[in-house]
This record gives sequence, structure tokens and C-alpha cells, in this order.
Amino acid sequence: MNLGVAGLIAAYAAIAILLLSLNLTSLWRWWVKAAAIVVTTAFFGLTYYSVINLLGWPTTHQTPARFSLVASRIAEPDKQTNTPGRIYLWAEELDENNIPSGRPRSYELAYSARLARKVNEAQEKRDQGQEVMGVLADRETDPSDQPRGDIKGGKMQNDNTGQTPAPDTVPFREDASDLSFEDLPPALLPDKGPP
Repeated sequence: MNLGVAGLIAAYAAIAILLLSLNLTSLWRWWVKAAAIVVTTAFFGLTYYSVINLLGWPTTHQTPARFSLVASRIAEPDKQTNTPGRIYLWAEELDENNIPSGRPRSYELAYSARLARKVNEAQEKRDQGQEVMGVLADRETDPSDQPRGDIKGGKMQNDNTGQTPAPDTVPFREDASDLSFEDLPPALLPDKGPP
């Protein structure tokens, strides 16, 4: 079950239980009723964040190690409104046979000029009808690899306070050398066996 669906069900179940138990004829003390109101209000926030996952907002989690690029969009940084750029990928995870497994998912990446050029070149190939595969380099093989400290929660931070990135940070290197795009190899189909 999707975490968003589970959160939504839990939130509405809690509200229903509280509404059934805290009726007008309840003999509970006022502080118990006040605490129930606070808890119910907190569940409204949980509902909001759960619904976002159901509406298809892009995730800031790391892309799969190998994925088929379905589409992309590059939003350049805007100095007038002081908004950092974003790169959006719509991707399908590939299994070991180069076959898409699961449904496409939208990813939001922090903007860098080099990553934007790579994504733009991959999208041009896609526009010409060529299948493109994204490959995320294995981060554990390079001990000098350090995640960017100016990305937190998938968003560029304007100040360099030295805080460690959030767990859902998209940890691309500054030069975007850990993400590459190449032609999608043909799917590896099993042998049909003897006729």
C-alpha cells in the first residue's frame, strides 16, 4: 500500500474515532477534550502531506540507479524572483533485463548548469524518437564523493551554514558527473526454448 494512502486512511480513521468518542454528552474533563482537538488538528496536517503524495507532486528522493527517461523539464533559476532552478524528470525504473518495472515517477532535482545540459541533450534524443536510459553512478565506489551541502530536502539552500543534507536529499555532485544518459539497450528477453 502506498504510504500516502496509508497516511490518509490513518488520519481520517483518527478523526472519525475522535468525533464518535467526543460527543456533546461526554463527561471527560475539559483538558482531555482540548488535547483531542489538538490531536485532531495535527491529523489535518498529516492529511495534507499525505494527499500531496497522491496528487503526483515530484519527489525529491534519489532517482533509481537505472531508469528510462520518459520526459524532462528544466526550470532555469530566476534572479528577479530569487527562485533557484529545478530539473524535473519523469522516469521509469529499469530491471536487470532493461524492461521498465513499475509506473513512471516524477523527480525534482536541484539545478546545476552541467546537469541541465545533460538532461537537455537526453531530451533532444527522446524528441527524435530514441529511447534514453539514465544511469546513476554507484556512490559507494568513490570515497572522495561528498553530497552537496547546499541542497536540503531537494531544495537549494541560499546560505552555506554547513548543515548536513536531509535524508531525502538528491545527492548529486556539483559537476553532475554521477548521473549520465545513454542509449537504452534492447530488452533482454528469455529464450523461448525448443519448438
